Amino acid sequence: MYTEVFPSRLKRAREYIGITQKEAATALKISQQTYGNYEVGKREPGLEMLVMLSKLFDVSIEWLVGLSSDSGINAMRQVIEEREREKILKKMEKEAELDRRVWG
Repeated sequence: MYTEVFPSRLKRAREYIGITQKEAATALKISQQTYGNYEVGKREPGLEMLVMLSKLFDVSIEWLVGLSSDSGINAMRQVIEEREREKILKKMEKEAELDRRVWG
């Protein structure tokens, strides 16, 4: 694996979708330390973990390991936009519930 490229791209993908190392590790069912070691290049994931990382961040394995310059940014933007829509919908639902309680 390209040891200079993978850690920085992994961190970039995680930061782009706005989650912490702890949240990423929890989603992947690994320790935060293991995940952190991936991001600083102390450890390299196996194929199964690469697949899981690719799915979590919605980027290609090829991009993660430096074989492609296509980051899948559009796909990542879609994930972020979907999360934002979900947040807005939840907020609207809470406000509607509050209105029902107050106004009957």
